[in-house]
Amino acid sequence: MSEYYLGDPCYVIPDDEWSDFCSIMRDDGEDFEYKGETCRVIGTGGDGSFGGLSVDAGIIGVIPVVLCDPQALKDTVPSDARLISNFAELERSSWGDIIIVDGEAINGYQCECNYHSMGGGRSYAEWIPEDQVESCGECGRIVAGSCMHFGPNDRIYCSEECAPDPECEYCGNDFDDSGETLCDDCRYYSLCGCSKDDPSDDDDECSDCKLPEDEEE
Repeated sequence: MSEYYLGDPCYVIPDDEWSDFCSIMRDDGEDFEYKGETCRVIGTGGDGSFGGLSVDAGIIGVIPVVLCDPQALKDTVPSDARLISNFAELERSSWGDIIIVDGEAINGYQCECNYHSMGGGRSYAEWIPEDQVESCGECGRIVAGSCMHFGPNDRIYCSEECAPDPECEYCGNDFDDSGETLCDDCRYYSLCGCSKDDPSDDDDECSDCKLPEDEEE
């Protein structure tokens, strides 16, 4: 079975061949021939780390290992690159410098909220940079941007079903969120907040919560 190097070619192409390699290289993910072997390279838009792959030449490639310097290959894999068994497809997402290998982003995510995961799949969602997603505070699913639901203490959730009911700031009881911080009982009817309080009366406190009046001296 053939093996391929997945990573920045600058680490493994012999130094005395690098200029020749660059002179015929394509960086659009399309095939090109080098020394009788088919290679693929995609531009990353910059240097850095892309899903665990280190980049110093602004490219990531799928290179047959027969073209790689053996010692350089040993020094680079697995710390800065990896070996794969197939001649993988390479793409770069239009949103950010997201690199896609065989249809899966190595440095991006797809939103897994109820809307984007309809039908049990995630193909409906586009790839989103790592720094623009969060994990749901309840189920752990990935959620992005406008799909985020905010719960108590500004925790992020993927859906209303996962987000707990907000707690009234005064009494601590759960209530249906309507953009308020107090439940209806505390906001409209009383300052008591006790579940025993009768919202239909005019008292500010239920009988159990009323403070005894100060005894007159």
